Amino acid sequence: MAFIWGDTEDTQNASKQSFEESIEKILKEKGIISLNELMSLISHNNVLLTDYQRILQGVDNLIKEGKILIDHEKNMRMTTLSVLGTDGIDELPVWDLLHKEEDIEIKKKIIRKYNQQSHFS
Repeated sequence: MAFIWGDTEDTQNASKQSFEESIEKILKEKGIISLNELMSLISHNNVLLTDYQRILQGVDNLIKEGKILIDHEKNMRMTTLSVLGTDGIDELPVWDLLHKEEDIEIKKKIIRKYNQQSHFS
């Protein structure tokens, strides 16, 4: 089913990333959304079978990755983790924690690069 995301690995990765970012944005705005409502939000005038396959495959991937949950009525919401904060237990979306982790990795790369450059100076 790789063809629904694109022909090359780069286009597949870009399509999947774009899809995930769209779902995250929708869920942050709405909190909970039905699968039918999601289909109508993402679809357009020239909807093809592959568009529906892409949505269903993308949603399935997000469920497997633990980023979203779908209940028996096909309502979708972000997966959250309970985290002990200063005011007690907070519910944080998994995506927020993943973004923080990505940000930390980027900063670590910058620090490593800076340290390598300062060693050569």
